[in-house]
Amino acid sequence: MNSQNNRILRESRRGFLRSMAAGSAIPLLPALPTVSGDTAAYPDLKSLQAAHGQQGRIPPNKTYRMMEWESHTPPEANFEIDVEGAIHASRDAGAESLMLYTQDCWGYAFYPTRAGTVHPHLIYDLFGKEVDLAHRMGISAVAYYCLHFNNQVVLNHPDWGWVDEHGEQHRERWYMACLDSPYRQIVLGMMDEIFSTYEVEQLFLDTFGSQIWNYHSHGINPFCFCPNTVVAWDQEHPGDPYRAGFNTREGWERRYQWLQRRSMNDLLDAIISIVRKHRPDTLIALNGGPEQFPDDIMQKVDFIYNEPVVTSTGIPLGAIMARGWGRPDYQAGVFTQFGYVDAYPASIPRVQADALLVQNARTFFVGNAPVIGGLEGRGYSQRWFDVVRETWTDVRNVDCLLRGLEPLYTNAVFYSESTRAELDAQKRPVDFRNSTSGALENLVYSGRPVESIPEFRLQPELLDGFEMLVLPETEVLSSHHADLIRDWVGHGGTLIASHRCGLLDEHRQTRADFPLADVLGVHFAGEEKKYAYDPDGKLKGDLISTYLEPAKHDLARPLAGGTVGLPDSFLYLKPAGAEEVMRYRLPVMVEDMSKNRWFNWGPPPPGPETAGMAVAYNRFGKGQAVYIGVPIFRAMSLRTNFGNVVDRPFWIREWLHQLIGSLIPHPVAEILPTPFTEYLHGSFFYTQDRKFLLVQILNTVELLGKGELSVPLRAEIRVNPAKLKIRGARVVWPNTEDLPLHSTEGRTVIVLPRVERYVALYLQVG
Repeated sequence: MNSQNNRILRESRRGFLRSMAAGSAIPLLPALPTVSGDTAAYPDLKSLQAAHGQQGRIPPNKTYRMMEWESHTPPEANFEIDVEGAIHASRDAGAESLMLYTQDCWGYAFYPTRAGTVHPHLIYDLFGKEVDLAHRMGISAVAYYCLHFNNQVVLNHPDWGWVDEHGEQHRERWYMACLDSPYRQIVLGMMDEIFSTYEVEQLFLDTFGSQIWNYHSHGINPFCFCPNTVVAWDQEHPGDPYRAGFNTREGWERRYQWLQRRSMNDLLDAIISIVRKHRPDTLIALNGGPEQFPDDIMQKVDFIYNEPVVTSTGIPLGAIMARGWGRPDYQAGVFTQFGYVDAYPASIPRVQADALLVQNARTFFVGNAPVIGGLEGRGYSQRWFDVVRETWTDVRNVDCLLRGLEPLYTNAVFYSESTRAELDAQKRPVDFRNSTSGALENLVYSGRPVESIPEFRLQPELLDGFEMLVLPETEVLSSHHADLIRDWVGHGGTLIASHRCGLLDEHRQTRADFPLADVLGVHFAGEEKKYAYDPDGKLKGDLISTYLEPAKHDLARPLAGGTVGLPDSFLYLKPAGAEEVMRYRLPVMVEDMSKNRWFNWGPPPPGPETAGMAVAYNRFGKGQAVYIGVPIFRAMSLRTNFGNVVDRPFWIREWLHQLIGSLIPHPVAEILPTPFTEYLHGSFFYTQDRKFLLVQILNTVELLGKGELSVPLRAEIRVNPAKLKIRGARVVWPNTEDLPLHSTEGRTVIVLPRVERYVALYLQVG
């Protein structure tokens, strides 16, 4: 697999460099008359930096510079640590808030607990000392608590562990305790100890909801089958045996909802009650975001920390999801290498941190064991802190610009919690994650601002602010939302929908047709599964099973000259006024491995037969819609037949990029690299007074070259003056420079000839 990935990296790198060479001679726009703004009116970076420096201790939910001292300390370790020196190093690196451990994944406490287990070599109150010194140095403190991993509990009480349906202890390096066992009371007892003793600004619960997180992220069975869980279920549900109930979908869902309530909602309520009894103002944060937790969990806490779902080009999709959820003060993390292992370029985590800034996520720097007893004679890795300092170079200088920003809206991806719940029940949780992330990634490549909108936020006043809405394999769509979307398209909106769009209603009952059939210009006429599923009704993994070929339509022109393929089933369509953009081309045969029927190492190629319309374009009222009869966004996570992860299908990302540009050629605003590359992306945010747009642009080429490849990119900011008037432009970081405005093809254009890494600039709104 490594050789396959290395080959892909080499080819991507060569192709990228060829495109840079081909585009290096592109001339700048002609010097047309400059539209100048009021230069004295721009926010002054130096003044804002100075004001930021005078704020004193910054709360954990307001800083863009949170640092975790990861301290999962095995039994053999000691605590010969220069704590004061490590906190000085953290402050010098730029940290404004420190996350300090109360209990680690081993189940060891770093304070003198009576409820839990103190680390065997700890001879002083490490957590208390860390909090005291941090506060003295003007740094806010966060109490980290590992909830679910706990070796000590499981090794000492094997019947307290999370066990699978076969009776095996579940572990991911560390064992995981069952929250139906007496361990639950230990957790609550430690919460009482910590927050009655220490003055900390925040509680951070790590590994909260791990059973649900594992299911959504990896498809791992979330249920515990230990005696404690069985007893807890039987007490609440007499006459409904725990194990037997998994044989039906209704029984599975009932147990899943019970698991969420008991191990997440009820436990979180109990923890919050104890914490707030002692410290009413303490913030509560969870490790996880929309792709792991239901909305009712996220509404209970002050903010969420999202380990970002990232792409190979550095887009933190998890941060976009968190922002769209509407929860305040969300954070996202940057993971580092171990400072005592390698001398690695800080340019890599710097680009990753900057990518979070671009989405206005507060950066959370995860320290891979930077503080270890006896290390380098002082108990911490100075090299690691040096990397942090360079990583936060841009963050330290621009975080003062980012408070109170509101996103400029253009494109939205619908985040359907109802579809997630349905796919959970179908035991397809990863499909939902892949569809959502695939849609977000493609929309970022379009160069236009992107939001992820959960269904509880989809109201007319919000939707009216968008030019395009994507329904990525949204199987469940309520009649209310269908009516809302229909009205929005009729008044000029652009819709892209795919696969089983709305074939289930809000009660998850089957519909006979698409609820938006009139908008899409096609009716549902059946689903073809025989090429994609085996005789037992199971999907054949990522086998290419569906082929599309372009019709003679302008929207299919980028794919002229052959077929393209992707896995899964396809839907037959009955045209109802839509134009045919692509049609199905059927595979030459149906594979059946059990009967020794297969074509070759690869999938069966397309044969001579077609199966009607596959992609449709329809005008509806003043708007337009594109319907795609295959799960195109989910296919962005395609693997080869050998199981190796490959770069996303070229045809999908290239076609969707051009499709979006063709459907809305003059959006309100966009950022275009020339020549086009996926390694440049940016964002637009209104300042609080809405007099300016803060534009952030990031060149992520260093991720492609692992820190060795740095190629400046040329970018253009294009604004539609009919929708948004701009009076001036000024770069504020990494230098200060007024930029001329050009008018070309009816658009206001600002050119940045060289984006070397991260650039922040203001557009003055006129």
